[in-house]
Amino acid sequence: MKRIKGKLRILYVVSIMPPYPGGAAVDYAGFVKCVGSDRFSERVESVTVLTEKGCSKDYASPKIRIKDILLNYDTAPSTSKSFFSQMANYTTILWHILFGGYDIVHIHARYVYARYSGRIVWLALVLSRACAVVDLRDRFYNGLGFGVYFIVCSDALKRYYSRIKGARCIPVPIDFPDEKVLKKGGENIAYFGTIAANKGVMELIEGFVHYRRNNSAFAELHLYGANALGDKFLRAIDGKEGVRYMGVIDSGEVIKKIAEYGAVVLPSVSEGMPRVCLETIHCERVIVCHRNIKAIIPCIPEDFVLNDLTPGEFARVFEKVEGVKGPVKYGYDFSAHRPESVCSLLVKHYEEIYASGRSRRGEVAEHLINRSN
Repeated sequence: MKRIKGKLRILYVVSIMPPYPGGAAVDYAGFVKCVGSDRFSERVESVTVLTEKGCSKDYASPKIRIKDILLNYDTAPSTSKSFFSQMANYTTILWHILFGGYDIVHIHARYVYARYSGRIVWLALVLSRACAVVDLRDRFYNGLGFGVYFIVCSDALKRYYSRIKGARCIPVPIDFPDEKVLKKGGENIAYFGTIAANKGVMELIEGFVHYRRNNSAFAELHLYGANALGDKFLRAIDGKEGVRYMGVIDSGEVIKKIAEYGAVVLPSVSEGMPRVCLETIHCERVIVCHRNIKAIIPCIPEDFVLNDLTPGEFARVFEKVEGVKGPVKYGYDFSAHRPESVCSLLVKHYEEIYASGRSRRGEVAEHLINRSN
């Protein structure tokens, strides 16, 4: 297919999109809808999303193509992840990168730095005609390769990856509802996110049970999200008084649910810019988080910060939160998160790297030649 001069063909590679929950899924949905809108029709020819089966196609249009053809791997419980599914997904991703005819490939970092398979993807990104944009949304990745461009979603993450020269900060896009969702907070505490080991969910359950033995100010802990731990998680909450699994809710409903609680807990120690924190701040509710998250959002009061994920530390912070009555004012400036502003930055970045892509590929080729001599 002949490319329209001056317009970009963009491929997004992300494992999950709504209705699957999670910050990355919602962020990418925001990118796709805005970048593929009429606002950028003079600069963007087409937007294609390569993602796992079961993702919504509500965003599809003549200009936006949703290819939910990847086999379910990230969305599968940890006990049923298939090596075949993973390899089939990498094969599909490699084909699209090398032969899809795209100008920009915007890919989640998990595909690029996942052991040996990820190195093959990285090599394909370097060798393809497309310019690669590797999206770093947490602090899990080491050994970052050359020959591609990087974006991060917070200044704190940019400092963490300071060894990457020229990484661009593209804020998380958030479109808050026009109406205020504030109401009197309840007596319960909530967690919103994937039920996964790296999110600190198991430590949260243990910490809440420890806290509740001596105090019942928060009557219950409610957990919302896709259960990626399977039976391990169900066994962990079985018989635990005051701990309830509420299942999965649509990402658009999260902010309404937050307003029903007295506090929200994010026990993860590795995030880029956690959406649930921003939504909780917008609702003027307490957000309990790890110190690493406070480094990203400094306006979170010290009383709400966990130094570690031990039961005693959860109990200490929950006791501090007990004394909070009424809304919490954080003074956070949300203007940088307006979807139109975010996507304008992103499209401009695409155009810049596409314009310099030929020279960058020449540098990579020269680097490879020099190493072989």
